[in-house]
Parts: sequence; C-alpha cells; structure tokens
Amino acid sequence: MLWIIQAILAIKLITVSYSHGLRQDQETMKQSAEKMGTNSRIWHTLIAILALIAALGLILPGVSGFWTQLTLWAAGLTALMMLGSIYFHVIFRDKPNVFVSIILFILAVFVAYGRLAQAPF
Repeated sequence: MLWIIQAILAIKLITVSYSHGLRQDQETMKQSAEKMGTNSRIWHTLIAILALIAALGLILPGVSGFWTQLTLWAAGLTALMMLGSIYFHVIFRDKPNVFVSIILFILAVFVAYGRLAQAPF
C-alpha cells in the first residue's frame, strides 16, 4: 500500500513540477503569478525543483535499494510543501487546490509514518 501511495504522490509531484516550472505561460499560472506579485516566478521555479526532487526521492531509493531512508525525507519534504501549498491556496482563495493539498499532505504524512515505523525498507 505504501508503494501505491508513493507512486501516486510521485506522479502528482511530477505534474506539479511540470506545471509550475515549465508551463508558467499557461493561463492559470499567469493568473496565479498576478496574485502572488513580482516574486512569483522565483517561487514557482523553487516549487518545481523541490517537487521533482521529492518525487524522485519517493521512488528511486526503494527501486535502487540505495539509501532507502531518503524516502522518509522525501515524504517529509512533500508534507512540508503541502503545508505551504495549503497556506498559499487559502490566502489566494483557491479552494479546489486547498482540498487537493490537504489530501496530498495526509498521504505524505502516511508514507512518512509508514516508512518510519511500520514498513521501513
């Protein structure tokens, strides 16, 4: 079950990385950038990089068998990013994304707990 949730989180994080990093010209990203102000491009790029790192950290250590405790750190990073996402989406009144972020936060905490206490690699 942890592997399935890790895969779901990794796929979602890769899509976030793509949309926030490479698709900043997309209409919804332009609207978001207008709300966030002048530093929005920096924030979106940082989010894209962190999301890609977290996605890789959720999958690669388990697949390769190398430094498997990194998965726990990646799940923790994902949970922290989702807390930030919840904060920003609440501030900018973006309700659908708040609920998605809450669900992803719960899944990330579940993976972190599962890899720490229940089923370490």
